[in-house]
Amino acid sequence: MLTVNKLKVNVTDIEFLKRNNLKVGCDGDSFVRNYLVDVLQFKSENIKTINSQDSYIGEFEKKHIAAAFLELPYEKVFINNYCKKFSATTPTYRFGGLGFIFHKGSPIAMDFSKAILTLSENGALKELEEKWFAPSPECSTGVTDNRTERLRLHSFWGLYIISGATSTICFFLFIIKIIKDQYRSNTSPRNNSIWSKEIRLARFIYQGQQINFAIDQTRPQLPEIIGRGSSRWKYSSPDAAENHEAASPEAADVEMLYIPGG
Repeated sequence: MLTVNKLKVNVTDIEFLKRNNLKVGCDGDSFVRNYLVDVLQFKSENIKTINSQDSYIGEFEKKHIAAAFLELPYEKVFINNYCKKFSATTPTYRFGGLGFIFHKGSPIAMDFSKAILTLSENGALKELEEKWFAPSPECSTGVTDNRTERLRLHSFWGLYIISGATSTICFFLFIIKIIKDQYRSNTSPRNNSIWSKEIRLARFIYQGQQINFAIDQTRPQLPEIIGRGSSRWKYSSPDAAENHEAASPEAADVEMLYIPGG
């Protein structure tokens, strides 16, 4: 079976062709068509007759057929000529062999059959096949290898691009968020107040302007703590402290008396 090389879907299975109702081509003068219908159970409307070997190329390029079934000798010749465009797939279906017709009662019929059997058993036919159908030098690099192509790193280049793009976008979003948060913290009211004070200080140094760091008078003043002549602490306001300072000087003298215990 022949298929177009490097198809998006690797057509290597007979069941795949039948399941998807794909058209196949074959030689109309051979027994292959009957074999496809009777043995492989292909639908006759999905089988297209190809009149010449060169016509297969046009049918493949126009996508009129998805695969072609050829007899093994013709398949080898076709692949040697067009190995860069097409490939042969497994399995290979073998039959009972080609028949030879002789006149009834011919004395050479038995000898001919024995000679063919001997050549087949001693490997002579295999050697002739390898000699006559040897692959061309340009096709000997394994381009038409029937084994399934292995997955390699370049097979996942699409996933690499998607993963790299997603990671890059997430990284830039993270950087933008950090910069935005930093900008907000730098423009907070506290930092803005410090920055304004620094500006006023600079103006005073270079221009002689007066700095007025006003103190908020609405802020409640803490009471002063004054302790006088007693082990106890007394709390008084600033006004009470001034009145106390204005008292008579005699009040400031402290007399200590000693009373003996009786």
